[in-house]
Amino acid sequence: MPSPYSLLGPRQLTLLCGLFLLLPPGQALAYDARLRPQFERLDSHTRLEEVCDTEVTLRINRDKPELQVDKVVAYTFKQPVEQSDRLAAEGAAFRSRGKWFHLRYKCQTGPRHLDVHDLSYQIGGEIGKALWRRYYLYD
Repeated sequence: MPSPYSLLGPRQLTLLCGLFLLLPPGQALAYDARLRPQFERLDSHTRLEEVCDTEVTLRINRDKPELQVDKVVAYTFKQPVEQSDRLAAEGAAFRSRGKWFHLRYKCQTGPRHLDVHDLSYQIGGEIGKALWRRYYLYD
């Protein structure tokens, strides 16, 4: 019997990832295994970005409990640079508590882009609401 998650497309997967990120940290990690089949269905480039976005969201929420990251966009201000199993997102952004913030991160995964081996990130300043429309950011 196929997994019910195998019926989801990339757009539905993104929504599922967003819902999974809203769960308390202990529960969110329990759902990680359920996302794996969906990550496996994505093309290699999309999978690298989605796995890294998911991991940086979890790490920020763990490291900075005052933030509640529910969305990361790797390509907000600059296209991420992919090299084999590495992604450098120098122009990323994340949303926390209805506000958007600048983010830079570097992520290295395994060869199948299903697990993160190394991740570093730097949180920048808040992005003013006047810029949201220009960069397709939303509430």
